Amino acid sequence: MTGCVAILIVLIAGLPTTAKAQDGLPGEPGFGYGACLDLEGYHFETAIQIADQYGVDWLTIDFDWADYWPNADVSPNWEALDKVMEQIEDTQLAVMISITHPPAWALDSAGPNGAWTSELALRLARRYPGKLLALEIFPAANTPQGWSATPNPQAYADLLRMVHSKLANEGFHDTLIAAGIDPSSGKAEALDFLLDLYNAGGTDLSPVISLRLPALEHNPITPPSAVSDHTLRFYEEARRVMLDNGHQNDLLWITRFDWSPGGSSDADEQAIWLQQAYLRMRSQLYIGVASFYCLNDPSTPVALLSADGKPTAAFDALGKLIAAENNHLTITTIIERNKSIQKNDPELNQP
Repeated sequence: MTGCVAILIVLIAGLPTTAKAQDGLPGEPGFGYGACLDLEGYHFETAIQIADQYGVDWLTIDFDWADYWPNADVSPNWEALDKVMEQIEDTQLAVMISITHPPAWALDSAGPNGAWTSELALRLARRYPGKLLALEIFPAANTPQGWSATPNPQAYADLLRMVHSKLANEGFHDTLIAAGIDPSSGKAEALDFLLDLYNAGGTDLSPVISLRLPALEHNPITPPSAVSDHTLRFYEEARRVMLDNGHQNDLLWITRFDWSPGGSSDADEQAIWLQQAYLRMRSQLYIGVASFYCLNDPSTPVALLSADGKPTAAFDALGKLIAAENNHLTITTIIERNKSIQKNDPELNQP
């Protein structure tokens, strides 16, 4: 997986007639447990069923625009998304869709076309009321890969305003979420882009900042000052930028984090790492949602569902963590249980 520094935006469509209160949303007190669903992955029906049984709150789904709407003269291909939305109709799951990879016909010289992006966002909001509660626009927008052009904070801020205006005019009362930082691409550069987005006014409409943290390599408790990249706690540095720019009372979402390809292949160690990661994030009251990649992607180093459709040790660990929270068990109890199965790994067991 290639590293990316990302500035993201999420639009949470207000759907008061059908949507339940969802943990992780602004104004909701709970922490939202999320997992990423691959539309092209295996056993997605089973993945959704088990995610709901295990108490997962959010599914996050990448919508490859160029793949699902390659030609402006035809309608988007909704088949895969329709299947997902139909299946979750009777569950407690909510969905965040990330719009990625704009087709050539939706690009201008400065990047994705704002009018076309707004149109796609509106079509998604109209098509999936009640379950689509969040929409993320071009993750990794501060990289050429994410923005499909030279990154431009001002152009990105202008696009976000257009999307917000389009949805608001149609009655979707949106909450914007902006950010997304991967330290492997350069901490200072990523934070500078976030600051530039603030200066461009791109976060004025948003009470939430979101991050994407791929290919994490270290123990979840490793502070960002101890390593140069790939640490979960990089969110602390993004939080400082938020505080410096008046976002004291706002939330941070981690819309995707995942295990490094070089991480341990031991199932128990993977399970412990994932529990520790969620425990660390859940303890930060400013983090609203965290979504692990991936439920059902066979190419990822750690999938929550195995190729034969069974929950992996990591998935079971996540389910037990959520169940323990729902049963009001203490964090200390969960940590002690983790210690009983830990391997003799210095990094996993460091204080």
